[in-house]
Amino acid sequence: MRPQDPETADVAVIGFGPVGATLAALLGRRGLRVAVFDKSQQIYPLPRAFALDHEALRVFQEIGIAGTLAPHMTLYRPTIYQGSDREPIQHFDMGPPPYPLAWAPSYTFNQPALEASLREAVGLLPGVSVHLGHEVVQITQSPGHALLGVRRPDGTELQLRAHYVVGCDGGTSPTRKQMGLKLKSLDFDEPWIVVDMHVDEDKLDRLPATNVQYCDPARPCTYVVGPGTHRRWEFLLLPHEAEQREMPPASIWQLLAPWLTPADARIWRAATYRFHAVVLEQWRQGRVLLAGDSAHQMPPFLAQGMCQGLRDAVNLAWKLQWVIEGRAPERLLDSYGDERGPQVEDVTATVKRLGQIICERDPVRAAERDRRLRDAQGGQVRMQLRQSLLPGVHHGLIDRDEAPAGTPFPQAVGSVEAGAAPRMMDDLLPHGFLLVLRHAPDAGTLDALREPAAALGAQLLCIDGAAASQGIASLAEADGVLAGWFERHACEAALVRPDHLVYGVARSGGDIEALVRRACQQLGTAPDRAAVTLQEPA
Repeated sequence: MRPQDPETADVAVIGFGPVGATLAALLGRRGLRVAVFDKSQQIYPLPRAFALDHEALRVFQEIGIAGTLAPHMTLYRPTIYQGSDREPIQHFDMGPPPYPLAWAPSYTFNQPALEASLREAVGLLPGVSVHLGHEVVQITQSPGHALLGVRRPDGTELQLRAHYVVGCDGGTSPTRKQMGLKLKSLDFDEPWIVVDMHVDEDKLDRLPATNVQYCDPARPCTYVVGPGTHRRWEFLLLPHEAEQREMPPASIWQLLAPWLTPADARIWRAATYRFHAVVLEQWRQGRVLLAGDSAHQMPPFLAQGMCQGLRDAVNLAWKLQWVIEGRAPERLLDSYGDERGPQVEDVTATVKRLGQIICERDPVRAAERDRRLRDAQGGQVRMQLRQSLLPGVHHGLIDRDEAPAGTPFPQAVGSVEAGAAPRMMDDLLPHGFLLVLRHAPDAGTLDALREPAAALGAQLLCIDGAAASQGIASLAEADGVLAGWFERHACEAALVRPDHLVYGVARSGGDIEALVRRACQQLGTAPDRAAVTLQEPA
């Protein structure tokens, strides 16, 4: 049965891949009416994206699918960069628990299984209608709404009015092209082939136990351990191979010969790509915004491609909610691109730096690279935290460009009720702004905070073990993550946005009220209806 065609929606989402489905779920859980359109009838059955980080798992936790993903994920293994002499030149790992966001910092996963879980979660939301096999062919805008022309599977057309439209329709994004939005090149373009394999279980112990970047000038290559019997290899294509749209199986097996024979495994998927780096010049045009691959693309050397799209979704969802509900002026949506554009460029700069290490083809320069990297580590390769490579937000809706503002606030494990079993903090608190207090406030401070905190809809949370009081929850930590965070940052309070990013901190108890009032002013919400004044990108 075809779902009933909607006439209006708060948000129309174009594209039902991981980013579009995540955005639809976040919006639907916030009570918004969402219409999702995708011209494909079904989930793409083969693996593409391969890695998730702890910020992504925190989003899936909010949606309610993190538990269902467990059979389809595995911890991301340590990554060893091998130099031209096949000896290590770099080593990245996630460090020991307790982890700052409660989830391990990185995982590999099965994308079709993730998409199935996301679609099941979206299907349970009464405010979200999903229309597969429907292609959005036209978008027009008026001051009050956007009008979508949609072609049904039978060739007939429907029209939908939406307050806002978000294009999550991939790297070739028809939405982006129709809006005339341009991608800016970030100057990386290399041809690679990605080969996904199912390896016979009795052959797995022959393969490396860690992920490996083979920084071999003759043929740079990546090896990644996936869930179960899934293993991925990525090979730089040589000049005579670069224009091939497909590589013959015999040639693929030749590439895999150092590790496997055709008797040891089967090819699940092999696809050639140009690893390139691009980002939108403009993230919003009126009532139309873009997210995911339609907004940015980057090489896979930090396994951040899909993760960045999920950051788009969680950044945008709460802002759309606030604007649609009239809690903030429309210009709040401009902070989406102001924040995400520079952040994506910063991530891409790190990815390019890693790519330049991996892709060096000149043997002399490769040997120099190996010496330089080893010398920089004192002659002994040292473990670096993978998550330390990811930048925060430096512009937009933050108090100031000074850490920890713009970085993810930790997720402790603990309880808010005496005797209750410890759980992840996000599951214990309402979604929205969170004002976390290192120590229980005195009566005067609490009274001063009530008005501005209420204007933000902020939950107050104390972590010093004091008994909960009216309007303040108290968290008993099981792992000390929050206590350690406050000590490192030498602050007494943190105001956390609905997307879990730190808006800002107060260094002393006397600064807390001013911090919350500045957030109210930037958002343009009561008690001070001043215009939104956001930090501009440099």
